[in-house]
Order: sequence, then structure tokens, then C-alpha cells
Amino acid sequence: MSEIANIKKEPTISGIWIIPIIALLVGAWMLYQYQASKGATIYISMPQAEGIVAGKTEIKVRSVKIGHIDHVRLSSDKNSVIARAQIDKHYDSLLTDDATIWVVKPRIDETGISGMSTLLSGVYLEFAPGESKNITDRFDLQDEPALIGKDVKGGRFTLQSFNAEVMEVSTGIFFKNYKIGQIETATFDWKNQAMKYGIFINEPYQNLITLNSIFWVNSGIEIDLSADGINFKTGSLSKLLKGGISVGLPEQQAPGDFAQDGHGFSLSNSYQDALEERFYDFDYYLIEFEQSIRGLRAGAPVEYRGMRVGTVVEAPANVIIDGKPAHFKTDNTAVPALIKIEYGRMYHDSASAKEFWKSSVDGWIKNGLRASLKPGNLLTGAVYVDFDIYHDTPEAQLTSIAQYQVFPSVSSGITVLADQVSDVLNKVNSLKIEDSLAQMQSTFADYQALANEMRALLSKQDTQDLPGDFNRNFAEMTKSMQQFDITMKQFEKTMASYQQGSQFHHQLQQTLSEFKRLSEELQPLTRGLNEQPNMFIFDKSLPADPTPRKQ
Repeated sequence: MSEIANIKKEPTISGIWIIPIIALLVGAWMLYQYQASKGATIYISMPQAEGIVAGKTEIKVRSVKIGHIDHVRLSSDKNSVIARAQIDKHYDSLLTDDATIWVVKPRIDETGISGMSTLLSGVYLEFAPGESKNITDRFDLQDEPALIGKDVKGGRFTLQSFNAEVMEVSTGIFFKNYKIGQIETATFDWKNQAMKYGIFINEPYQNLITLNSIFWVNSGIEIDLSADGINFKTGSLSKLLKGGISVGLPEQQAPGDFAQDGHGFSLSNSYQDALEERFYDFDYYLIEFEQSIRGLRAGAPVEYRGMRVGTVVEAPANVIIDGKPAHFKTDNTAVPALIKIEYGRMYHDSASAKEFWKSSVDGWIKNGLRASLKPGNLLTGAVYVDFDIYHDTPEAQLTSIAQYQVFPSVSSGITVLADQVSDVLNKVNSLKIEDSLAQMQSTFADYQALANEMRALLSKQDTQDLPGDFNRNFAEMTKSMQQFDITMKQFEKTMASYQQGSQFHHQLQQTLSEFKRLSEELQPLTRGLNEQPNMFIFDKSLPADPTPRKQ
């Protein structure tokens, strides 16, 4: 009898596979833990990778490591370097789009010495967190370290400079020689050809910046020449090396309202320039002068009876009408000058001054307010614009050319004096002296004929045979006629001296001729003085020959 086989089914999976499965699970867990602890990956664009080493260069915030550079490569266009960095997961919230990164390395500049610790440890990247809520993974490396941290409190303002000395970033801002801030940014606006600065004023000194504050360049060296001698004063070493910007208020002015963040001011080359350039509320006017404007320069004052009310902007004014300058017209030979009326010069409340000017100027012009040129300095030949009342001027009113209103003017100076002398001479020349003398000579001849007839009448016998009373009367008449005859001869002799060809007539004609010649010679003198008022002191200068431009 055959035995029945006992078939036993063995398991298909061997227990040995438990070990690889456990290893796989452990590996997956480790990978998850690695990815979870690795944090975010960011990419930093930089012009070059000097000092940057993959796997070694660290990223720090306030000397605390938050990540490191793990890979460095060239960008796709080969014009920059892209560094990949791993950031610890605890600091992902710092990666905002307004954060900044720069290289910390040894630096020696006007602000001092920094980054010396990197001589042994190597350079590292300093990360400055921002305040935005937007997270990003792309950053650009800055050339210079941030001067002021985002957590430093204070106020930020802007300065614009057209003519002042160019200042560098980190230049100090001083109030009464005490440093209250510094320049954060400096850029050149090529369109307006002006320097633009961003400045930071530390808290609480931002409250010193008011709407009527003025800014000017302070070189750190002041020289004062006076009767007491020469006073030489220098500031701090930093001022001598880099200069500085001073801020203050005009003399005898109280602080105005606080300036808000971002408010713009102008930067002047000196305190005196700042006083002249602080008036921002103004209106432009054109003045057409029927005389030479030589000596009138941009920046010259505009005054009303010695009180400054504005500034000359352009002379001649660059106003284009129908494609041609306004001072090239066939029906008008006047030369226009552009001025601005600055209301802050009239009154500290410029709004009130502007309202007063606008409401009164038409009435003033109706009463004879006119603009004229007056000599300001005989040594330099400078002239200025003067407003005054002229009661004998023709009626006028404000007109318009292009976008400007035109203020009426009158000629002034030596030119007016010469014109008056010419008018007097023309009136003298218009007198008909010779006709009057001829008429007087005819009258004297009639009187002479009458005297001769009376003498003949008295000499007749019939006249002498009249009674005694008549004879006595005739005798008296004869005596009177003789006296009249003597008088007429003397008068005739006197009038003969006025006749044409006489010595007196010749002297009178010669005097009038010399007076006329003097007037003609005075005309070029007046023109010369108008063109160059300092010609009495210096030789009259001639314009240099033009030099052909190189092709």
C-alpha cells in the first residue's frame, strides 16, 4: 500500500526581505527629514564670484548663520554669476523681495575700517531682512553694504542739486555742526542734469526738518576776512575729507510745519545761495526791453524800489514763436528777458503774497508800474531789473507771448539822458531864429523911415513959422525925435550883431553846432556804456573771433 504524500505550502516571500524594506523606510524617512530641515533654496545674481566658495561661504544675519552657498555657476548669457544657496527652514520668512545682500570683506574708506575679521575666516554674505510680505527666491548682490538698517528709526527725504558740489554716499548731514544723518543714495538725473540724493535723518532729529528748512554744502573750512584780521576755522576730520551738508533755517524765521517722509528740498552751494534759492512758489513773466540788455545775467535780482521781489531766469529769454526766437521779429526790435516773481520774498506767507500780487498788479500797471534796467555794479557791468511807478508813460497792460505774460517796460539809464538832450537840441534847431531876426530888421527899417520923415517935416520953413507954442512943441518933438534917432541907431547897431554874418550870429551858430556835435558824440558813448558799463575803468572789450568747429 502506497503512502500518501504530505504536501506543505511554503511562504513565497522570504523573511530576509524585511531588512531591505526597513532600510528603505529608514532612508525615505531620512530623506524626508533632510528635505524638511533643508529650508528654501535661493539664487543670488552677482557680477563676479570673487571670494565666493561653494560649500564654504556662509550667509549671515547679525553674525548668525542662516544658510550657505552650495553651488556657483555662470549665467546663461555668461555676463554674470548665479550662486545657489540653501537657507535654514527657520528663516524662510526672511526671504522677502525687499531684503538686501552684500559681501562682507575688508574695507577701508572715509567711514573707517570694517570687515577685518574676514581676513582669517574668509568673506561671507550679509543678509538684511526687509519689511515686505512677499516671499521670493531671487536676489541681486549689492555693490556696497547698506548704510542704515531697516530697523533704524528716522526720516527719509530727498535733495536735488543743479550747481552744488557733488557729494558722496555716507556724507554726513549736520545741524549746528552736530551730525544728525547722512546721504543714503546719490544718482545723476541726466534728463534734468541734476544730482539727486536720498538722505536719512536719525530719530528724533527728523523733527528738525521743516518745510522752510534749507540745505547747503559745508566744506569744513571757513575763512573770514574782516577788520580784525583773518579768521580761519576748520571742522572735523570727516568734514575735511568728505565735506558735509548743513541744514538750518533762514535767519529770523521760526520753524514751519514738519516735513513728511519723502519731501524734497534743494541743495545749494553755500548758505547765501540757499537763502536765494529757497523760494519755490513763483510765476514767470516776460519783459521786452527796447535797449541793450548787456550785463543782465541769469540770477540778477528783480527789485521794487530796493526791495527784492524776484530773479532773472534767462536773458535773452529762450522763447520760440513760430519756430523762431521771440527776439527776432520784423515788427518789434525789443529783446525779451524771462524773470520770476517769487512771492516768498514779499511776505513769509507766500500764498497770501501771491493772492495780493495777482489781485493788484493790473491796477499798479494802470497807475504806471513799469520795469526798467538799472546799473548794479560799475566794475562788473552787471545790471538788474527794477520796478517803479512812472506817471508820464503811455497806458499799458499785461499781454501774452507763448505761455508767458509780458510785463510793460520803459527805457532807462544814460540812454534816456541822451534822448532828452537830443530832444532839446531838436527843439532849439526847430526855432526859426533867422526869420525872427529878419522880421525885426524890417520893423526897425520902418521906424528909421518914420524918423527921417519927421526930421524933414520939422526942417521946413512953414513948420518953423508956426506960433510960439507950436514952435516949442515942435522943438520938443525935434528933441524927442533926435533922442529916438539915437536910440534907434543904437538898437540898429545892437540888432546888427544878430544878423546873419555878424560875430554874435556866428558865435550862436557855432555854439549850436558844437552842442549838436556833442549830442552826436554822446550817442555812441551811451551805447558803449549800455553795452559795457565798466568801460570807464577797463578798456572796451571786443568779442573774440569765432573759432570754426572741428568736423
